[in-house]
Amino acid sequence: MKSSNQFSDALHVMAHLVGQDGPRTSEQLATCLPTHPVVIRRLLSALHKGGLVTSVRGHGGGSQLAREPAQITLYDVYVAIGAPALLHTGARETGRGCPVQRVVNEALDDSYRQAQALLEARLHDTTLATLGEAFARHLAHHAAGVPHDL
Repeated sequence: MKSSNQFSDALHVMAHLVGQDGPRTSEQLATCLPTHPVVIRRLLSALHKGGLVTSVRGHGGGSQLAREPAQITLYDVYVAIGAPALLHTGARETGRGCPVQRVVNEALDDSYRQAQALLEARLHDTTLATLGEAFARHLAHHAAGVPHDL
């Protein structure tokens, strides 16, 4: 099972595309995470297939948002990258028919399903515009000398 870091990275890339006046290359975006441009290209490919970014190859090319930030939810990004598990249960295989392990797994599985559903609902309610507004507030506080942890 893949880690949800891919989701965090995809959101990071998408947030950097908000408010840009033109396409950004994978090299430019890779400096923001920081990671290798190949990692960014894989994410951008998934986001492109999901209809969230447009991409142009070659000199002067790059990627940009395919829709307005207010029209792209975090859930859209989540689905575009393959909907990786947001939570990992860590439950053991039932193996050898242990009834206690089955009961433990059922309790964990039910709790994780409920938590996953709640997280997905919240992702539906948050747009890239919301992230952009939060970032603008952060920059304004930073410019005013407000500490980062507030």
